Amino acid sequence: MYRWTVAQVLRYVYGKAIAGDDSVMMKATAADVRFRFPGSSSFAASLTGREPLRAWLARFTAFSPRFEVRDVAVSGPPWNMTVALRFHDAIGADYENDGVEWLRIRWGRVRSVEVFLDTERVSSWESRHAGLGGAAAVAGR
Repeated sequence: MYRWTVAQVLRYVYGKAIAGDDSVMMKATAADVRFRFPGSSSFAASLTGREPLRAWLARFTAFSPRFEVRDVAVSGPPWNMTVALRFHDAIGADYENDGVEWLRIRWGRVRSVEVFLDTERVSSWESRHAGLGGAAAVAGR
């Protein structure tokens, strides 16, 4: 039941954020949240803080991605929880990717997020869409 509840909350929060309403996600993140997206694309980032994360998320959602949380694994009590979230995302007709996000959550606040996905797919998609804005478009990179 615990895992199911956490999964439902995450699906709701991610759904709102992808739809352009990041208010719930920002309330659920610690002020000093750490976010890491690997690779060499303009999405690659190692950020600390809500505002840099909000800027990164705003850029990502500007592309109207489809983002589906597929599986959620939860470990630990609410005061020191680890969550692995398996996802599928797509943008337009020529980008799809599967990945995992590793979250550390303490008392309902996300402390860190690490994204693991095929970064070559991201870079390849960017190379096909030259007008996306470069690495400078991602705050805090």
